[in-house]
Amino acid sequence: MKNFTLMSIFAGLLIGTGGLVYLRVGGVAGAVLFAFGLLCVVMCGAQLFTGKSGFLPYKDFPKLIAMILLNAVGCAIAAFIASYCSSETLIANLHSIIDARLAASWHKVLVTSIGTGMIMTLAVYGARQKHYLPLLFGVPVFILCGLPHCVADAFYYVAALFYNYFEWELLIAWLWAIAGNYIGCNLPRLFMGEAFDKAAERETPIVKFPKER
Repeated sequence: MKNFTLMSIFAGLLIGTGGLVYLRVGGVAGAVLFAFGLLCVVMCGAQLFTGKSGFLPYKDFPKLIAMILLNAVGCAIAAFIASYCSSETLIANLHSIIDARLAASWHKVLVTSIGTGMIMTLAVYGARQKHYLPLLFGVPVFILCGLPHCVADAFYYVAALFYNYFEWELLIAWLWAIAGNYIGCNLPRLFMGEAFDKAAERETPIVKFPKER
């Protein structure tokens, strides 16, 4: 349980770090650099909601709820760091993301989040077969398409709190993003069937931790 808790928080911190560099740099370069966060999540075997939702059995959904909440804790740590990294570009990019989420209807957030979930599962699926390009390209794809990622959004929303740009309606958008991401994460195994299940059995973090007793 200790490893699960720490590695879930760590995953949020890593994605939040990716979010920070995206806010600081912006554009295509920022979207590509964001991929550092997901690459580190997979490398370390961290517990990321969108990295696990498409692989864990459906009965483990309560575990995923705990995971996303702990991911959000890690994002809060990254957002605290971001509060010391202010720049005009960061604030402008943060405002743009927050405004887009507030302007979107609930069904737009839900549907677009499905796309992110599918991309994330396919990226991790590729990594489990030692194909890492989907990890590198998947993140810029969903960012440049404006598709919500619930863990990244947790970072943006807490950062907005630090920068006095938070609105409570964002919590509703976050819940719809979680739902959409979960649906999208499970599309690959729905379509691929047994071929996907065989790959799902292989998890290959570069850094291996001792199993809990």
